[in-house]
Amino acid sequence: MSMAEDEYAYDEYMTQLYEEHKNQAIEEFTFERLQSYYRDNRLLAKPAFTTLCEAKSLMDLNATAGFVFAAIAMEVGLKETLLKPIVSGLVHMPSVASLVTDLAVSNRGMDKYGKLLLQALREHGGVDLDTYTRPNSNTPVWQEMMEVQHKRNLIVHKANSASQIDADLALAVAGTVVEGLFPTVVKKMGLHLHDGFRICDDWKCEYEGTPAGEILKELKNA
Repeated sequence: MSMAEDEYAYDEYMTQLYEEHKNQAIEEFTFERLQSYYRDNRLLAKPAFTTLCEAKSLMDLNATAGFVFAAIAMEVGLKETLLKPIVSGLVHMPSVASLVTDLAVSNRGMDKYGKLLLQALREHGGVDLDTYTRPNSNTPVWQEMMEVQHKRNLIVHKANSASQIDADLALAVAGTVVEGLFPTVVKKMGLHLHDGFRICDDWKCEYEGTPAGEILKELKNA
């Protein structure tokens, strides 16, 4: 099968999947299914978090390298911590969920199935990528993501370079996804994070180091 035939097959699959789910996906998706995904995949944010830290360390050394790592952190964070949990609630085969997520955030897929995922994320994760703006920015973060993605493609495929302004934007957007939006969704699920990325559902550890935590410790040892 040629590349063109593969792309056509993907497009057909995305269209069919969208038509099958668009009228019922949001209604059938439940809080418990999303929460369960995060509980079962407690380290899902580690790759994006690690890459974001690498991007920060590269910013003062080389703007293009810092930009690329920030763009990777942004995209992986978006896919793995926000969209894939939604997809997995709709598609029960992990391999298919990964495929759909990849296609959904592609330029072609975003016009079809991606909008449905963003709606599910908005209603069940409490994150609206279409309207959310970063502090000191008037541009919706989703539009900024598309800008970073476009610039990343020019760097990777045409050997363009990134300016410091480009790198700063990519780092800010990646940080918003990994350090802002992801923790927000996790908290909405009744969970919390350790070390910036590890998901935890033990409510008692949130009180460690506080008077309430000392009371809980005494009760446990009593």
